[in-house]
Amino acid sequence: MDWLTENIGLVVIVLIAMVLIQWMMMLNLGGKLKKLRKSYVNVMEGAGVENLEGIITSLKEEQKLQNAEIEQAAHRIANVEARIPQQKSNIAIKRYNAFSNTGSDMSFSVAITNDQKDGIVLTSIHSRDGAYIYGKPVEKGASQYSLTPEELEVINTAK
Repeated sequence: MDWLTENIGLVVIVLIAMVLIQWMMMLNLGGKLKKLRKSYVNVMEGAGVENLEGIITSLKEEQKLQNAEIEQAAHRIANVEARIPQQKSNIAIKRYNAFSNTGSDMSFSVAITNDQKDGIVLTSIHSRDGAYIYGKPVEKGASQYSLTPEELEVINTAK
């Protein structure tokens, strides 16, 4: 106890220093708490909800709905992509003179096919007596009916 009474001034200075350090730490933590509260108020402002748990729950529900919509859209896109090669979107036309005794290139052949060369070929033969139109089904670039060289050409050039 003698040491304490002899060095009471030193003990008081150390205690005052410790109180000052704790006071500065408290001020520092108070500033951090104020910033955190300000951030919280900014996040919650206009949300209409007083607790963070409610906001997080509603965001999770919205995310589930969006994920379901994304899955549906991906399914629809896959269906469309599967149908695209089946579409009859490749077209070619060739005009030619079917008979040498008629004027100009009045006859024509048109091919309408998909990527697998399935579709139809339409041919119009123009003569002095009239025009005759023929339609032939096409599967994989061939037909059960005989194809003229012009028809084969338009089937192969249809893009």
